[in-house]
Amino acid sequence: MKRRRNIEFVKENLVHKTKLLETQFEDLSNELIYEIFDYFDYFYIYEIFSKLNLRFQSLLIDSSLRLKIKLSSISKSILQNQYKSIIYTRRNQIISLNISKYFLEYFPLNLFTSLQCLTIQKIQFDQILLLINHLNCLANFSSLTIQTSDYFQNENSIYLAIFRLARLKFCKLTFPSGGQRIPLPLAIGQCQTLECLVLNGHCRLDQLISILSYVPKLHHLTCEELSSSEYIDITRIPENLTSICLTPYRMSFNELKLLLTSKISFKLKKLRIKIFNNESFFHAEQWKELILNYMPCLRRFDLQYTGLIDECFQRNLIVPFHSKFWIDRQWSFDYHYYYDCDDLNYLTFFSIVPYRSNHYTLYEPLHNDICSSFQTNSINFARHLTIHRCVEFDKYSIRFPRVTKLTLKNNSIEKNASFIKNINSLVPLIQITDLDIRNNNLSIIQLSKVLCLLPNLQSLSLSNTSLFHSKHNTTVNLSSRHNKITKLIIDDDDEWDIKHIQFLLRLFPYLQYLEIGIDENNLDDILQYLLLKFKSIFSLFLLNVNHEAIKKIEILIKSENLIHDYTIEHVHGGLYLWW
Repeated sequence: MKRRRNIEFVKENLVHKTKLLETQFEDLSNELIYEIFDYFDYFYIYEIFSKLNLRFQSLLIDSSLRLKIKLSSISKSILQNQYKSIIYTRRNQIISLNISKYFLEYFPLNLFTSLQCLTIQKIQFDQILLLINHLNCLANFSSLTIQTSDYFQNENSIYLAIFRLARLKFCKLTFPSGGQRIPLPLAIGQCQTLECLVLNGHCRLDQLISILSYVPKLHHLTCEELSSSEYIDITRIPENLTSICLTPYRMSFNELKLLLTSKISFKLKKLRIKIFNNESFFHAEQWKELILNYMPCLRRFDLQYTGLIDECFQRNLIVPFHSKFWIDRQWSFDYHYYYDCDDLNYLTFFSIVPYRSNHYTLYEPLHNDICSSFQTNSINFARHLTIHRCVEFDKYSIRFPRVTKLTLKNNSIEKNASFIKNINSLVPLIQITDLDIRNNNLSIIQLSKVLCLLPNLQSLSLSNTSLFHSKHNTTVNLSSRHNKITKLIIDDDDEWDIKHIQFLLRLFPYLQYLEIGIDENNLDDILQYLLLKFKSIFSLFLLNVNHEAIKKIEILIKSENLIHDYTIEHVHGGLYLWW
């Protein structure tokens, strides 16, 4: 009896100590909670904690709280009725904005006196210069990311305006090809503070060199589409670069060598080169000579080459990359052969370590030739994974633990019921939020099974939608009550009628954004259904709708009293409507 009481006493004591060791979120200090809040959008935090208790209400309205606002996907009515007053009231606390160009209709950026970081999407060329002029007034502004669907009609005016931002440390520009290709005049005696420059768009080598003359303190440079030019002057090149990532396009190794043999390479620690089908870059000895003579500080060399197969010739090029020079520096490479969508045979040659690119493509190997680095429990830190054709996952031990976007191309999923489930051996499917399915002839039932394996999916893109036009589709339930998809893009040439759009929206009842081609003959019926019957949606992009349709839509909206406040515009062959 005494022994039993002792055991019960020990158990009670253990339970008590366990409770003392448990920590709830509310037990954390204000300082620690603020540090956690710093990783999230303010309105996301606000929705969760504003009604929890008085303590969290006080934390959220504290004037010392620095706010990060992300409004890239939000309805116009919510922005006006719920968020506008909060943003205006707290404008001096906002240090980061992630917005689309439509935000500028409500707030000029010079209102945000504490702003440090801006990411803006869908902005047009004629708005960029005004935007940058407003940023000039902000004393602490240091990070700018611009994504535009317009090509830069006068790139030089934009670059010069950016270089006048006195405290700018980071700049990323994403833009389509086109526009002027005239280099800036070389700068003299610049003191611009920019440390990181990312150009996701076409840039000529002479342009790039002229841009670099304005940024003497630059440490990191990325240029995703670098082409050749007739003449370059490398006399005014920044000497502090430690990291360069380039994707040469229509240029030879010797042209790029002119840049890399300048003083730009003397402090370089990281060099990453990505090449498509240009064997002038695929010679180990020329890279060895370049590194030994001009890059004494280089610690990381990442080469990725993809090209059509001339198997005997390319094997001779691969062998020298396994010589003593590369082994001593622990720079290892691997390669594999694969089919592409045009049924041609390709080679991919790549650095095994460090697997740091954001996007990685896994191909069906040619002749079942799987490279060794995919069979050694290796880790790839890409966030976007594309799987091409019929990959046999049980033969791979590589893992992609950070992937949130998954693209499936030409996989014949309809013939392999376990294909998606087997992907889980490479990627945790529970964390996928964005899925793009291309050239896979799925039935509605098969698509339903795919979506059931992705419980947190928010965005879905489809390129082959014949499945939705099946005569039997009305009998199918796509687990519509369980999927959380808010963004749907139908990327094909079909013109959808009202009947099929009604079916589509029954399958995805929480849609907020829809991009689709429609039959203009049914435009009135489709818009009335979407604007009156489907309450969650607030953003439409209708493909292949001509500019004259805008007036017709405005008359329809007014006569039928469909919506009261909206933005409508013609963008790249389609019509965008936001309300």
